[in-house]
Amino acid sequence: MALISRIAVVMALGVVLQHSQHVSPLQSYLKAFKAKRLLQQDIVKKLAEYQHQHSKQEDLLFVVYQTMSTVLSAALSSLEKQSLTESTPFPTSPTLIEPLSLVYENCALFAELYLRYPDMTDAFYKKTTALNFKEIIMKSLRFCYNRKDVFEESNDNGKLLNLAMQEALLIPRAENFFNPHRKTLGEPTKKVTKPKEKKKKILRGPTLSKLRSEL
Repeated sequence: MALISRIAVVMALGVVLQHSQHVSPLQSYLKAFKAKRLLQQDIVKKLAEYQHQHSKQEDLLFVVYQTMSTVLSAALSSLEKQSLTESTPFPTSPTLIEPLSLVYENCALFAELYLRYPDMTDAFYKKTTALNFKEIIMKSLRFCYNRKDVFEESNDNGKLLNLAMQEALLIPRAENFFNPHRKTLGEPTKKVTKPKEKKKKILRGPTLSKLRSEL
């Protein structure tokens, strides 16, 4: 119970910014975001500890996703009510920064977990259709991807999100895209029947593996 409570706190609390006259709200948030991502690694490490206990690992992942669903749903609703869109500049008001930070932080955590546990994530989609989790998370991922402030393509956050978007088929997959953690075809991947031809060596680029040491 203590672990579950800690997970809920890590995921449900947005950052508190301390503004400086010489630091923009976005710059302040980026520092806080980095600190929050370090806290989220406790969840990632705990899941990894259960790598040989599939049922416990799955149960914990599902608890994380259930909490994430609730947090993201409320945060997205708050942003919509306050008319913050994908094209809105990074806000200065705490009433906007709070829900925006929850969307960013939970999407970053989801991207990491989804790339590590794609099969379990697909199973969660199927078991909890009533939660609309897949719809909520896909909407959140697109929102973060299109804003391009925290998740810039040139930084690790952007690269992580980009890989998760490819895994979910929200954007086209690169020719060398390969997720070594996926053991089944899963929900996103469709079988394609092709005429038999001489096998060609498939180039599996280092795109995902480069981040595996950081995930």
